[in-house]
Amino acid sequence: MKHLAAKRQSSNGFTLVELLIGSVLTIITMGSVAFLAAQQIRVADNVYATTTINRSFRRFSDLLKVEVAEACMLRGGVNPRTTATLPDTPCKPQDPSVCLPQTTTSDLRMLVPIQPPGSNAITYTNIIRYYLSGTELLRDGPQIGVNSLLVPGTTVAASRVLSNVSAFTATVSGDCTWVTLNLTLAVPGSTAVVARQLTLYSGSSLSIH
Repeated sequence: MKHLAAKRQSSNGFTLVELLIGSVLTIITMGSVAFLAAQQIRVADNVYATTTINRSFRRFSDLLKVEVAEACMLRGGVNPRTTATLPDTPCKPQDPSVCLPQTTTSDLRMLVPIQPPGSNAITYTNIIRYYLSGTELLRDGPQIGVNSLLVPGTTVAASRVLSNVSAFTATVSGDCTWVTLNLTLAVPGSTAVVARQLTLYSGSSLSIH
């Protein structure tokens, strides 16, 4: 009789305790899978955000490389002079104090000589300025034409060139010919930041550190 009762009980399926243990193990397994999936999604989002920032920064540095290479004088915080009396020229000061004082500032300004099409005269009134407003790096200056050349006599204000910027400083050399830029870029969706430094030479190539 006892043998038959035990056999009948085992044929009735799992006990309540076994079902509870199975449920707990299933919940733990599903929770672990969900946690790992969330971690993978977070890592993928961070990689995508960082890649997007790096791509945007490369485009920005390429633009700045061209414009600083075309500039003849750099300043921080104040505009370069646009007039001078010979033998002085706007680009080649006889008095080095024209470039002083030089301090670390939150903007970069450059004088870019432009020769209008069909003219032998060179204009020295074109100032380009890069500066931080909120989390956006903006550009004021002559419009960039379809041929990638600056259009003399035009001014476009507050053109966004880079987003997610949390810090931007420019340190110009004492002779107004080169600048070191330090930028801090925030990674969207996280507290991570990316630091970048550019050293730019007027009329020369760009080096990135």
